[in-house]
Amino acid sequence: MLKCIQEHRTETCNTVMRWTSNSVILAPVIPASMALGGWAADNKPLLADAATVGASMGTSLALVMGTKYIVRRPRPYIKYEGDLMSVTTEPDPSFPSGHSVMAFSTATSLSLLYPRWYVIAPSFLWASAVGYSRLYLGVHYPSDVLVGALIGAGVAVFSYYVAQRLREDTPWAPSDAVVLSYKFSF
Repeated sequence: MLKCIQEHRTETCNTVMRWTSNSVILAPVIPASMALGGWAADNKPLLADAATVGASMGTSLALVMGTKYIVRRPRPYIKYEGDLMSVTTEPDPSFPSGHSVMAFSTATSLSLLYPRWYVIAPSFLWASAVGYSRLYLGVHYPSDVLVGALIGAGVAVFSYYVAQRLREDTPWAPSDAVVLSYKFSF
């Protein structure tokens, strides 16, 4: 599969795929802008949604970085030097794809928080494009991208349900801070 992709690369597509791949660095802007946004249309605080998206992203990133250095799978262009060429190089191990983890974590979180087609379709289209760009650039195996997508989506679902559970069990109001500080003081 990687060999077939490599044979059909063009300079224009190389540039587009680099931009697509690097768009992941903008993902943390989403929870930050949500936190500054105030209230959503359905009158729920965006700060709580931002915390859910941010927790998903942070947990996913920590999990993937730990996995990369435990597994230590070499990049395809390193393992098959001479047969496969990459458009770009990466310093860390290959498995799983951190870019895919972040993209699918973001897409899944947004889709769960805002279950509308105009959020879900573009989110997963973008996440899938990021995953494909990692294959196109020659820096990941298909299994790296697939596992990255599963980790990102799985952690996002888990974070969403934990956040929902916390919202149901502990309604938060400014006066609760006094009660909490009293309960946990020594």
